[in-house]
Amino acid sequence: MQPTPSIDELRAMGVPWDIDEVMAGALKLNITFKIECEYDSIKETRVIPSIVYLGHDMECLYIGGKFIGMFTNPTNKPDEMHPNFLDVFFDVANDGKLTFPEAGSRLAITVYNHTWRTSGWFHDLVWVEKEDLGRKWIGWLFAEDYYFPKGVPDFAVENAWAEYDNKTGTVTMIFARLLRQPKTLDTNALQMKPGERWVMGFMLELGYATSINNEGGKYPTKDFVDGWPKKAYPYLSNDSSWWPKIVIDLTNPPLDFSARSSPSQY
Repeated sequence: MQPTPSIDELRAMGVPWDIDEVMAGALKLNITFKIECEYDSIKETRVIPSIVYLGHDMECLYIGGKFIGMFTNPTNKPDEMHPNFLDVFFDVANDGKLTFPEAGSRLAITVYNHTWRTSGWFHDLVWVEKEDLGRKWIGWLFAEDYYFPKGVPDFAVENAWAEYDNKTGTVTMIFARLLRQPKTLDTNALQMKPGERWVMGFMLELGYATSINNEGGKYPTKDFVDGWPKKAYPYLSNDSSWWPKIVIDLTNPPLDFSARSSPSQY
């Protein structure tokens, strides 16, 4: 399947859209995320009924989500705005054990109370185990941080779009992740070729980025996160044996997929 209209067309239209129509034919996962938030002496759990959409063509994996009642990031202040985000992670070798360089992506969007419009950006994620300042770091790292100070790599995420309904607090987002990006080979194990069929472990996370730090400002930052099928953050293990499986099959392509547009960022 392909999103209809395409993500590029959604961006050009500049109006609210229905993800059920855009992602018709995609696999739908009904998930309820429960994100525990603690900030400024306030504790709350945001219960977020959600639909996550998964589909692919010969070039991209399409990931969409409708998150009902997510609302804005609870740590936002007039002079400090933090994004909401959706992460997808892959156990590319499908061996139940995360090893460098697994693949992942994040779509992060800043949500505003007064409008359906959002601003956002995306990141590629890589599984890293390393020593830093005498401490062992296990977890997912932004690919650009892994490259630093060498520069920013080409993105495996091709395109993205999102909107916000301030009446219901519903956040809707969609992004396209390239199934192969040779220029990111050293931090991206997801490199499918035409005619291949891959089975991979995968998991999802929904959350709010914060500026709250543990241990006097040392990483990892304490984001507010829940996961599916269960929460794994903060990452204390590379065990992915409990992850569900996703199948991407490029062995029998349909004949009517249109040519891809060039990558872009919003």
